[in-house]
Amino acid sequence: MNGPEFFMKHAGYSLLPKDRATGDPVIDAEALFQISISLNTGQSLRLSSSWWVVTPEFVATSFKVQNETGFRHDLTRPEAIRIALKSGQPCILLALGKRTLEPRDLFVTYDPRSARLCSEGKFKNFDATQEKDWIS
Repeated sequence: MNGPEFFMKHAGYSLLPKDRATGDPVIDAEALFQISISLNTGQSLRLSSSWWVVTPEFVATSFKVQNETGFRHDLTRPEAIRIALKSGQPCILLALGKRTLEPRDLFVTYDPRSARLCSEGKFKNFDATQEKDWIS
């Protein structure tokens, strides 16, 4: 499964309005990254200035989405990354700034020895098993 398919299946389709969904994950991800999303604060904002950890089991984020999505806000970014990478499940790790994310920026991490933190047009590869808190 490629990055846009994984992201849309586990997170994106919870945010994209049903009438905007085409069924093509690349087109739908591109549409999602262009629109404003309703926040739990009553405002709306484009997906930006936040971190995301997307797994088949949970989505954790600092983005204040509506509670109906079921996304987790109770974890810190390092906790969410560690849980995701230790689960043995694939995941997407995102660190978003102000620029618009592109579907091509979504990369699925399958192995914690080659984890990839994705951002707008740039990546950071790292071996999570070498982190000092990996053993704990």
